[in-house]
Amino acid sequence: MKRKRSYRATYFFILAFAGLATAWWFNGLAVLHAGDYIKDGFTSDVDWVYSLDLLITGVAAMSFIVVEGRRKNMRHLWAYLLVSLVTAVAFAFPLFLAMRELHLRKVWLAGGRIDTFEFDKHRVDVWAPADVSPTTPVLVMHDGKNVFFSEHSTHGPTWGVLDAIREGRIRAEKKPLIIAVWGLSGETRTLELGPEDVYVNHPEIWDTLPPWLRPEVIEPMGNAYQALLATKILPDIAARYGVSLSPERTALAGSSMGGLSSLYGLAKYPDVWGTALCYSTHWPFGFETMVDKLTSLLPPAGRHRIWTDSGTLDIDAAYPPYHQQAVQKLEDLGYRYEVDYVGAIYPNTGHNEAWWAGRVEHPINWWLNPDEPRATKDQVMGR
Repeated sequence: MKRKRSYRATYFFILAFAGLATAWWFNGLAVLHAGDYIKDGFTSDVDWVYSLDLLITGVAAMSFIVVEGRRKNMRHLWAYLLVSLVTAVAFAFPLFLAMRELHLRKVWLAGGRIDTFEFDKHRVDVWAPADVSPTTPVLVMHDGKNVFFSEHSTHGPTWGVLDAIREGRIRAEKKPLIIAVWGLSGETRTLELGPEDVYVNHPEIWDTLPPWLRPEVIEPMGNAYQALLATKILPDIAARYGVSLSPERTALAGSSMGGLSSLYGLAKYPDVWGTALCYSTHWPFGFETMVDKLTSLLPPAGRHRIWTDSGTLDIDAAYPPYHQQAVQKLEDLGYRYEVDYVGAIYPNTGHNEAWWAGRVEHPINWWLNPDEPRATKDQVMGR
């Protein structure tokens, strides 16, 4: 939807310059022929209809410019009013509408920009903050189609990460470069995001998925996907934007199967990823087997950080017992609460982008600011 603003802006620019061209052309003819604007404009009843219609429309358009421009915090509104007097409302009004579309897109982009690339048939959308620098943090997110654009999102809502930045809910002074990686397809999602080293050695865990989520052909793809992220997409994008990579400033994030994939990425490439941010981690893909085998692959405590959470509604209703088991595994491995990990329960929240958008900033703030969250362990665990 947001990309349509560029097309609408182009449309209004075309109207504006058509209005400018026709106004100057016919104004020139009127001056050459010594036309009387008052007399000629109100000669017949039909002239009165057209002239008053345009006059009232013009007044309404100028009023809209002032009211809407102030509401959207646009600048130099006086210039549109002045331009309408020396050229034509037919130029000034669509020009304002075009600039309004560009202004709204800039606001939606939270002061940054989005570029799109392709790697091995995977689309990659990158949001770059205006102040990107060598020390900018980097956040790589799975299920990229759900991250920025509602028209592409699986269920309509997005993660709302740009909303969180724009509204100041992501509080770190240095905002991250966000790399949203699309999957190959819906059919291959579980194969790419699933921890391959676990599901290859324990093929029975595929039976824990409902039939509509189970691939017809089990073709291992998880390791190739993780290699694509860590060895191709991340270094290439970082180089394009002049970012110097460091695990302490590099995080991998995802929801549901993407939560498992984030933990798996941390296990496979501990020298690349410093943090895994896992929303509604889908432990029911294998239940205790997944909890035990995936946590056993994680790097030793001390140099990495993990956020994992769960809701209590929808699919998430089955998560809390396995979430608690995973948290206990992390503590058994020496991960310290708040310092190395957070395991959070969000009561009365469910399993889709709208729910995750409501807490998208919590793990990101904790990653960017080690003092987050300021809560007791019982509060965070929903006890």
